[in-house]
Amino acid sequence: NALFTSLLISHAFAAPQAPSAGADSSPSKKDLKSMGEGTYVCLHKTTFPLPPAWKSFEELSRINQQGLGPDSANIIKAIKTFDTSPNPSVDVEQFQSIILALVVQESGGDGDVVQDDGKSYGLLQVQLRNDEQPATCDSGGCTYKNYLKMLQQGVFGYSGTATAEAPGIAFWLASNSPGAALRSYNTGSLPDSSDYSKASPLSTQSYVSDLGNRLAGVSPKQFPNAFRLQEMCGFVPGDSS
Repeated sequence: NALFTSLLISHAFAAPQAPSAGADSSPSKKDLKSMGEGTYVCLHKTTFPLPPAWKSFEELSRINQQGLGPDSANIIKAIKTFDTSPNPSVDVEQFQSIILALVVQESGGDGDVVQDDGKSYGLLQVQLRNDEQPATCDSGGCTYKNYLKMLQQGVFGYSGTATAEAPGIAFWLASNSPGAALRSYNTGSLPDSSDYSKASPLSTQSYVSDLGNRLAGVSPKQFPNAFRLQEMCGFVPGDSS
């Protein structure tokens, strides 16, 4: 997809491997309608909504405002004003929509959250090498500038000269469709280009399905919990997102 030839983020549980191109297949019209009306749909194999089916960034901001917590206005402002100039060919609104969906998925807007035994930090659960401090903030004390640095580290994989433990989502989207890139972001590789639910033990089988639903307009309050997802879709709960 040319719109994503250089889109952007960072997350993995292993050293990154060279990307393998994936090809997303659109859900049925019936499923797209259901997601657009707020109902979670199980997305299997390579099924992932194509960008024309995504809600606009403004609408996604409204739908997810409650799911981003009490500082949602600052988080949305940071996403909307984030400098994408290192990657000028990006379709800006689609970029913003992916970042917003990932923030909801990864942290629920909690800027001070630390997971994966202290390895993953902030809005986008970034993992960095020891040569850079992750962008952090205290609960209730996160600022717009804190969020911008978290986006910088998460989107580009660095904020200066440091090297990311995992590359930014730009690395994955350079050679992959959005669905395949998001699986790679969560897992650190694309284990199976024909099935985006294939994941490592520490990553989330439902991850790509979840993000497809978020981009199509399903709100956090309409999301099934992990065990309901297993019952509905067969996705086995993982240890981490």
